[in-house]
Amino acid sequence: MKNQRLYLVAAILLLAAMIPAKATPQSQAPTDETQALRQTVEQMQARMAKMQEEIDQLKGAKTQAPATQASQAATAPSAAAAPPRQNGTIQAAEPPAVGATSPHIGEATANYREFSEDTVAAARFNNVPLDPKYHGFFQLPGTQTILKIGGYFKTDFIYDLKPAGNTDSFIPSSFPIPQVTGVNNSTVSIRPTRLNLDFRVPYTQVGEVRFYVEADFFGTNSTTPRLRHAYAQARNFLIGQTFTNFMDPDASPDTLDFQGPNGMVSLRNPQFRYGFALASHTTFYVSVEKPSSDIIFKTAQFNAQPNAPSPDGAIRLRQEFEHGHFQVAGLFRSIAAFLPDGKTDSVFGWGVNASLGLNTFGQDNLILAFAGGHGISRYINDTSGLGIDAEPASGVTNHLVATPAVGIEASYQHYWFKRLRSSAIYSYAAVNDTDLAAPTTYNHATYTGANLIWNPGGSLNVGAEFLYGWTMLQNGQSANAPRIQFSAKYSFVKVDPEPKNK
Repeated sequence: MKNQRLYLVAAILLLAAMIPAKATPQSQAPTDETQALRQTVEQMQARMAKMQEEIDQLKGAKTQAPATQASQAATAPSAAAAPPRQNGTIQAAEPPAVGATSPHIGEATANYREFSEDTVAAARFNNVPLDPKYHGFFQLPGTQTILKIGGYFKTDFIYDLKPAGNTDSFIPSSFPIPQVTGVNNSTVSIRPTRLNLDFRVPYTQVGEVRFYVEADFFGTNSTTPRLRHAYAQARNFLIGQTFTNFMDPDASPDTLDFQGPNGMVSLRNPQFRYGFALASHTTFYVSVEKPSSDIIFKTAQFNAQPNAPSPDGAIRLRQEFEHGHFQVAGLFRSIAAFLPDGKTDSVFGWGVNASLGLNTFGQDNLILAFAGGHGISRYINDTSGLGIDAEPASGVTNHLVATPAVGIEASYQHYWFKRLRSSAIYSYAAVNDTDLAAPTTYNHATYTGANLIWNPGGSLNVGAEFLYGWTMLQNGQSANAPRIQFSAKYSFVKVDPEPKNK
């Protein structure tokens, strides 16, 4: 551009210098020579004007280029203008390539909704989540690990028309006997509030690895956190504390009550577990779990001193199908304690737990479960912690007997509308005590309830529930208690998909 300007100036100066030098002679020259010179000058002026026009065009094109590029950048799609990934910031995670829902998690299992959200915490075959789209997960900066911060805030308002023992959970075995008449009780509790961290490491040589930690506030007092789950699973090998292999977490009824049915198998236990597929929809699990001989009977000389000679063992067979699942599990235990004569005795305990979850009509769900065996009281909701896994029995010599126990639960969940549902629950638990058992030992109890749960929008759920329990001791004394409960729960991350209209 600068060179062109110099050429133009030089040509004009040269022309100006030539014209005056020929002016005097040309006054005497012929007219035709003067005319020819004038035409030459006009042609040169026309060429210089054209050159100036081209120069102006080149200058205009250069000044318009940056403006055009800026305009194109402003109108370009956001994906093209997205800034590069930066370290130190939280980025949305790309869903791991898990494909469609696993055949070991049926549609009914994945879509079943219950208030406590225990189905989210349960370990799954191949670590495939109930939500294959990984809603709520984000990627930790600089790693392949994705994380979901989950849990919920829950507030319960509870009103007891009779003394019901435990004020935060409905536990028939805790009813005081004899009951004081004319005594009501109310409480407000936030203890069911829980927080969980779900770490997942995809694309490893052993498949997806999962680390899950969860806590609530049912510690020693109303403000003490309590560890619920802390486990890791890789290639279907699990180590840590979570639901016992003897339990079916997908058979938990949809209740506002934190405890749940008294005859349900429910326990979180430290364990080693391994699972493998027998068929496209069938899995088998085996576990070695922390033992604990739940025995507290007293003798004239001293209190019982239980011990655990070997760990508990559990096996589980699970079959998934489109409209539900079926599961059967077995438990094997060694229970030991000192007897009244001061000698140590041990006894073999065993149990069977069979459960069925079935999608019936539309979104409705039916749950049936039965558990029975000898020495399994620790694993049943109402009897866990009562110290009646085994009791002394009389004979030629005193010996330890694993007490027979049974637990039954049934519930039906009905959807009135897409966001309004109800459940009716019935449960029963019983223990067949020995003749040497204390007269005030637990014998049997029932648990019934009905509720209405509304999801007004998002992850907020509110509900009302009526519960009625009845319990009886070995000596025939009994107690009953009705309870009214209102609950509100707001999940920190909405993971469950909206129920489908069928």
